[in-house]
Amino acid sequence: MDDDPRPPADIDHYVAVNVRELRERRGLSQGELARRMIDQGFGFTQATVWKIEAGQRSVKVGEAVALGRALELASWPQLAERPEISQHRAELEAADRDAREAYEALRAAAATYLRTQTELSLTVRLAQDAGLGPEADFYRGGWLAAPAEQAVIEARVQHDEQDEILGQQRVKVAAILDTLREHGLDLPGPEAWESPRPAEKSRPGGGAAADTSPEGSV
Repeated sequence: MDDDPRPPADIDHYVAVNVRELRERRGLSQGELARRMIDQGFGFTQATVWKIEAGQRSVKVGEAVALGRALELASWPQLAERPEISQHRAELEAADRDAREAYEALRAAAATYLRTQTELSLTVRLAQDAGLGPEADFYRGGWLAAPAEQAVIEARVQHDEQDEILGQQRVKVAAILDTLREHGLDLPGPEAWESPRPAEKSRPGGGAAADTSPEGSV
């Protein structure tokens, strides 16, 4: 027996919203997503994706599995999650991916730096052997004296200093604004910039308007 308390209509709605949001997060057009589905053996067109996102076409299990692959999800059932949960999961995965890529770039940069240090050391030695003693010694005290770990330490110190500076700036700005308000200057607060959310346009027959229109029928 199915223990999922959500009615099927809600799940269909979640899938529609998640397909659109995940597609846009991946930077894919509806046509590009359709081509990824075609590569997996499904006869999708841009119109097919549009209808799914507009809630006008349900998704079969096999299509959901393929959509999960096309949208680079860890697990295709994520398509049926509540959109806010799916959004947080996507943000977590994106942040983790960015951190991994940054770490790999850092490791590659460190390897390059170590290799160039070795090349510099050899070049200095050859220059010394050729008679450029004092001049070559100058280079020995430069980058050869700076370990790769120093770059990470410098970056961490710079990051901490920037955070401290930003914190101090916020405190100073807040104090100035409070002083101005105490002297009678009417300054708007955050609530002044809040505006009511525009009413959602309705499609003929119900449902929210889609972002794009189909380029043909399925």
